[in-house]
Amino acid sequence: MLELHKEYTYVQICKILGWKVTGGDSKKAQIHEIESAYEFYHPINKKTNKPKKTYIFTRKIRDVVEPSKSNCGGAHNTKNIQSMIDYLQAKFDLDDNWYSFTDWYCEKLELMHKGICNAVYHSDEIDAVCEEYSISDGRLFCEYVSVAKSELKNMFLKALAYLDKKKKITYYDQYKFTYQLGKRTRGNVITDSLNERIEENETIVCNDINEDYKLSKKMKGRQLLKIIYSKEKLTKEFKELSLGMLQDDEYAINKLNCELSDQHPTFHTDYCSICKERPLISYYRGISITDIELEESDPECLALDITNRIRTKVRKSLMKSYRKPMELSDLQAIEKALFKQYYDKIDEDIILLADNDDASDIEQIFGGNDNWGNPVSMEHDFSIEEMLDMPTEGDVLSELAMANIDCMGQNNI
Repeated sequence: MLELHKEYTYVQICKILGWKVTGGDSKKAQIHEIESAYEFYHPINKKTNKPKKTYIFTRKIRDVVEPSKSNCGGAHNTKNIQSMIDYLQAKFDLDDNWYSFTDWYCEKLELMHKGICNAVYHSDEIDAVCEEYSISDGRLFCEYVSVAKSELKNMFLKALAYLDKKKKITYYDQYKFTYQLGKRTRGNVITDSLNERIEENETIVCNDINEDYKLSKKMKGRQLLKIIYSKEKLTKEFKELSLGMLQDDEYAINKLNCELSDQHPTFHTDYCSICKERPLISYYRGISITDIELEESDPECLALDITNRIRTKVRKSLMKSYRKPMELSDLQAIEKALFKQYYDKIDEDIILLADNDDASDIEQIFGGNDNWGNPVSMEHDFSIEEMLDMPTEGDVLSELAMANIDCMGQNNI
């Protein structure tokens, strides 16, 4: 056991932890694991007046896990998701409710401000946010939020998959379907029984729209959502066609009505079922966690680590894809507005690890995908479940006000 306020060399730490003293990437992975599990400082060499390579630990954040054992033999297999894994086990207030991805990011995990996330769905609110937070590039604001949510979703889903693989969690990846129950009332049902059906339908619709409008020769299937959702007309057509395919699918409707019957004891087929008179209005994806093995860690430190990793990945992605020059002041302003945990400097170790992304190793562990066959791509815009979960303008205004209050207390750069 490593003791606090005691000086250790790398070799001494390995001996105490029972690790093999090594070099190269393996040593880097070990050092990063140690440094992410403890708060520490390097003592000053009295002769040279420079920091030594030894460590003095001041606080334990979480248990240390040897990289070679926890990651199935790879040095970086879980490095980019380890903080999310630990955060879920330390942070999660167990309930078995279903939440959309936006609700997970903003309410359950408390990593992003919901008002800022939702503002990108309304042009008037984009202008309001940019003016409020001194952001000169509204398009960059929208792109940043889009990529940040995609990166966070990627990390979240991989962490869930890892914990499931280790039998430390029970969770369900489901869709919530909303339909017109009466003139002024709506019904809903949550199920994972149509996940594959939805993916198949959306792939067909995307390809049909591409054929009609010649959107892209390089992309196909749900990859085309970025283009489709950049145009209001295509967005509306995509939603109508996708919902129409489900509504006309006898198998899908029977599945949903069976789920309704099981979930609602008072369900009555004659006036509560989904049919042409009571059609589907929308559907979107979310997660429910019913059980998780909790472990004690420092949630605030872990949340900051997650945020810094997301910031690093988003900046790297935008450097490749954004076609206009980006102002550092805009990036910083967007990040301070969006994230609930913010530090003005990003850890250099995190940037180095981002250059050695864990994607290939993770895909080997979890079968090559985390989205029913489609790897998460940071070149895509809003996902279909996020688009169909667009908030009302009233929701945006109220959440934006709350985000502004929270951000007022942050220090200026």
